[in-house]
Amino acid sequence: MTLFYLKLLVTPLLMWAISLASRRWGGLLGGLLSGLPITSALVMTFLCLEQGSAFALGAVPGALGGLAAVQATYTFYLFATRKLGIAAAVSLAILFYGLAAYAFTHWGGLYLSIGVALLLIGVLIRASGREPRPDTLARPKHRYWEIPLRMVSATALLMLTTSLASWLGPATSGMLAPIPVIAWPLVVFAHVQGGRAGMAAMVRGNAIGAVGVIAFYLAMAALLERLGVALTISLAMGLAVALTLALASILRRFRAG
Repeated sequence: MTLFYLKLLVTPLLMWAISLASRRWGGLLGGLLSGLPITSALVMTFLCLEQGSAFALGAVPGALGGLAAVQATYTFYLFATRKLGIAAAVSLAILFYGLAAYAFTHWGGLYLSIGVALLLIGVLIRASGREPRPDTLARPKHRYWEIPLRMVSATALLMLTTSLASWLGPATSGMLAPIPVIAWPLVVFAHVQGGRAGMAAMVRGNAIGAVGVIAFYLAMAALLERLGVALTISLAMGLAVALTLALASILRRFRAG
């Protein structure tokens, strides 16, 4: 019961904080924050506590397959919205995610998933860099129901994923762990409010953060059995944050030059 209330508390608070940061400092920072393995860390933590470390380790290959599918979905959405409206592109992107995630987790393999994810991260960073930059002086209108809706959707998906874990099994649970439950609503809302420039900045931030997500899962696989849940999660998150900040800094200098 304690874990149940913890899920209800932590997830919406994270979504609320990231949404406010995105409003205050722009889509790129919002993308970076939402691209970090926040939802993944929550899912993996609860899988460890509720299903055991062996179950969580079995979920890692599926999680990396799911991450590759996430990057494929962002790529699909970025290019599809050049021809399609937002509603149609979102519907097709959700369907595309399901197909890609199933393919990667059942037929891809660990190394293929990592390789495809890194390739698509490069494509997203390059393609989003060619989009117009957001107008920092423009202030998009924010509706009062946006952040509550994001908080509810993020919490509901986390509850569903962890509650059904024993029935879904480690592979499928892992596949669902990196679903961008925080990032995806941010991307769509940024597109609606800020146009392609706002959406591209959010996607770019998420792609940069995905490098940290890969590091997070690899650290989980290497350290969990030796160091335990709390220390492994802490070290894996620290590694993910460090890599994300370093890559963001390098790309910012490269883009400015």
